[in-house]
Amino acid sequence: MKAYLGCDIGRARAENQDSIRAENYPDGVLAIVCDGMGGMENGSAASKIAIAAAEDAFRASYHTGMTDEDVCDLLRSCAADANQKVYRAAVSSRMRSRMGTTLVGAFVRPETACIVNIGDSRAYLIPKDGAFRQITTDHTVVQLLYEQGMITAEERTTHARRNELMRAVGVSSRVLADIQAVPLDPGDKVLLCSDGLYSMVSFQRIEEIVRETPAEQVPEVCIAEANANGGRDNISVILLTDEQED
Repeated sequence: MKAYLGCDIGRARAENQDSIRAENYPDGVLAIVCDGMGGMENGSAASKIAIAAAEDAFRASYHTGMTDEDVCDLLRSCAADANQKVYRAAVSSRMRSRMGTTLVGAFVRPETACIVNIGDSRAYLIPKDGAFRQITTDHTVVQLLYEQGMITAEERTTHARRNELMRAVGVSSRVLADIQAVPLDPGDKVLLCSDGLYSMVSFQRIEEIVRETPAEQVPEVCIAEANANGGRDNISVILLTDEQED
């Protein structure tokens, strides 16, 4: 597996609060996107603390041959560790409830993607044969309203509360992470991103870019498109793909 990364401040923000990371392992790739919240310095610090904590925890415990269930359990533990580190930093700096970050991570091996997410940074599956789809669920007020039938799918993008998170890393001493293992076929791709991408670029257009653009150029093209459409937030993109396909 191979990872292609891109991160950009966008056109409207004074600081980039996103943090991204990808690390190769003998049998897979770990990739993480964190989108900080709580003011410029606090959001940037939160995303950096969270991504470092999650990566360190994974590196310390992962070994070749772990089952998908074991990897999912490890990702859950990594998210919990990240949450504790950010929460403690927030409390010690007197920024409690004003410092946090989203987190979406994936450990991708040839046959499986193990995914963890907290907040509204997303993971998408781009099958070689099949429908492009979002594989994480946003932990937002508008997603809950949509699931309750109170708003339509289209209204989620324009609703006044579209930026309100129901879960985030570091805001409380504990947070629930969503964990899943997604089967992969040869040629399938996984895309991780912050909301700076999908709030600026349509679902259909993201699919077109991933399917029609050489893998190594996908992050750059996604970021350029988001900026061309306004670039109202920081933009992070990681594409994970079967190296043989490239």
